Amino acid sequence: MNTLSDRMPPNLAGLDGGVGQVLRWPPVNLLSLLSDLTKRDPHAIIAIDVDPDRPAHVSRAELWRRTLQLRADLATAGVARGDAVAVCLPNWSTWLDWHVAAASLGAHVVGLRPHCGAEEVTPVLQRARPRVVALPHALPGSQLPDLLREATAGGQLAPPAVAVVAGPHGEPPVDPSGYDVGGGAWLPSATTAGMPMPVTSGDELAVAFAPSLAAHLESSLVRFAVDTALAIGLRHDDVLVCAEPLSSPLGLGSALAAVAGGATCLLEPTLKPGNLLAALSRFAATHLAAAGEVISKLARQWHDTAGPKVPNSWRWLGVALAERDMAELAHRAEKELGVTVSGLYGSAEVLSPAALWPPDSAAPRRWSAGGLPVSKDIEVRVVDPDSGRPLPPGETGELQFRGYCLVDHYLGEPAAPARVTEDGWLSTGDRGALLGNGEFRHEGRIAAVARD
Repeated sequence: MNTLSDRMPPNLAGLDGGVGQVLRWPPVNLLSLLSDLTKRDPHAIIAIDVDPDRPAHVSRAELWRRTLQLRADLATAGVARGDAVAVCLPNWSTWLDWHVAAASLGAHVVGLRPHCGAEEVTPVLQRARPRVVALPHALPGSQLPDLLREATAGGQLAPPAVAVVAGPHGEPPVDPSGYDVGGGAWLPSATTAGMPMPVTSGDELAVAFAPSLAAHLESSLVRFAVDTALAIGLRHDDVLVCAEPLSSPLGLGSALAAVAGGATCLLEPTLKPGNLLAALSRFAATHLAAAGEVISKLARQWHDTAGPKVPNSWRWLGVALAERDMAELAHRAEKELGVTVSGLYGSAEVLSPAALWPPDSAAPRRWSAGGLPVSKDIEVRVVDPDSGRPLPPGETGELQFRGYCLVDHYLGEPAAPARVTEDGWLSTGDRGALLGNGEFRHEGRIAAVARD
């Protein structure tokens, strides 16, 4: 199969141990991924927490120490194999700690936006039953403690324990009891050096994306990160702007790809267009991936204000979701900024970006949603939505995917996904067409689809 990873040179950090290190690659889980990267270069910057005055540069070694300490804290809190942990934080590097630490215990993370409402919180508590919820300390506008109390007030749901996270630039509360929703509240411990490498085994769920709570195995998440890093062409000296919430499929997918590629995650917690553009310039970012809505806001911010100078380092802009004016925006970005713009495709059910266009694809096709699957082990086809008959290139129908990236199941629903065929094809409910050479174009949603 013709895929992006077939076209890209092997440039992942883990492929070359360096400095006498022999690394296990590809990694078997998130913990071994972080361990291998840390052995290669412990001082390399894995994430930057943006702040106007005090940006925090997080090394691989620091993230490793933080992860092991958090793993011990979660184990003490009773988190074990099969449990859920809800993370409701701004875009902080702490997200990486929580994902790796939880997965190393066989638990899975359900992400929520820190300013989400009751309509998002309650279904997660009902279906995921998280044992621990990570909440930000003193975040203006967040009502999560009250929402958790209201959702568990009837006694039908066991209240979770709350971990109070101060963030990279905050001070923890002296007493976290104000965050207690009935299951206790605690502060993550300060990191200590010399904690041993824990023994991990098995392949459990590692993440579930709200609101559908489509859940994926850890092996799929790690494999997808490696394949996506290769497909995008991320290198050890690159900086990727995380412009989507890390609770979202694209936000997490692009961040883990940066980690797997040995690059740096640039994390701006407010996600405001002006702040993202300022961070892009200040830290000489090379890559940015976001949905069409975010890209449109960034473009308006750029042209409506005296924006910062775009760094010469910026090479790639990935756009998920085809807005009507995306072709014009992409044309202006390539002409005025010198970046390569690529459309993307992905979802909570097939991870994101599951497909993107190689840099040598011709515009304007390259600007449309779709592309090539990021791995030879991810297949796409188009079928007649009524009969299920596969359609040839050029004919429009329903996009179906098959491969390791598919949702394992939905939390709170014991049955397998209803829209997977007997031979393993997932019906996405999306309209599109094959274009030849393994490429496809996404054209929007098909009406009357049961699950969005």
